Amino acid sequence: MLKYVIIIIFVSISNPKAYSLELVMLDSKTCYYCKKFLAEVAPEFNIPNFPIVIVQNNDLPKWFSEAYKKNRIKPYRGTPIFIIWDEIEKYEIDRITGYRGKDFFYKDLEKKLLTFINKKEKKT
Repeated sequence: MLKYVIIIIFVSISNPKAYSLELVMLDSKTCYYCKKFLAEVAPEFNIPNFPIVIVQNNDLPKWFSEAYKKNRIKPYRGTPIFIIWDEIEKYEIDRITGYRGKDFFYKDLEKKLLTFINKKEKKT
């Protein structure tokens, strides 16, 4: 639960004009681990300024396909994939591949966000 609190704090104090983050989940209707994530994490993932956007692998939206063609989204295989997406700059910041359970997910997400914060702080 501490990880969840850290994520909320990070997103709440972030400068929304500097970047606008989303968690894009690449989902497949036949994926066991996707269903597990959707049951265990998605219902409680109510983080202000950090929405989860679920994208179906077999029906990609136009913005996703275009970003992929422009190499703003890295190549991928399989599902689930969780892409930390900068909506302002239109690029993939980082990703989590696979789902190993709720605790592992939040730990991985926290690690990715802290790495992102550290990179931003070094640039300023």
